[in-house]
Amino acid sequence: MSISKIKYRNTEAYMFGFAKRLRKLMQIEIGRNRTRKYKSGNVSAPIDSSGKLRQSLQVAFTKVRLNKAINSGQFSLAIKGNSYGEKIDEGGVVKANVKDIVDWIKRKPVKLKDARGRFTKVSDYKIQSIANNIARSISGNTGSGIKPTNFIGDAIEIAMQRINSIAEPVEKDIHLNLDEIFKRAGYTKKGDEYIIE
Repeated sequence: MSISKIKYRNTEAYMFGFAKRLRKLMQIEIGRNRTRKYKSGNVSAPIDSSGKLRQSLQVAFTKVRLNKAINSGQFSLAIKGNSYGEKIDEGGVVKANVKDIVDWIKRKPVKLKDARGRFTKVSDYKIQSIANNIARSISGNTGSGIKPTNFIGDAIEIAMQRINSIAEPVEKDIHLNLDEIFKRAGYTKKGDEYIIE
């Protein structure tokens, strides 16, 4: 076996499958009701009413070649999505987009009551006013910002319960590449034995 043919297909396949499972778990966590506590009261709802955050999650697989001469390298896996996802996960003060909030209010739809407690028609002007107030609150001008949801941490915790099964694909790759691994470590194969010279 030449040095250029060392492969870790089983490990790569396992990790790619793990990343796909983690992506699915993150989508589930985004879609389930999560309770956030604010001064004005508790909110218990999914964190992605439009579905855009869930849809944006993708597994990115990249191979990195570290040493061209011996074709050694590594691979990286990442789950990428809309940048605001991390802010929703971590919470804190963020810059709110009023247009997105207007769209959210129209999609919801939000029902408002007047001073007498009767439902009232919501005009575009009123929607814009509400969106501005929500944006100010989210952006921290009123001191509240957004509360952390920890959907990423929850998904990782669930996924890590199954990570112990990585030993099997790694063991297969080591077994398939044993000669090459010993050669790279400086051993020479003589019969069925490896000898360091």
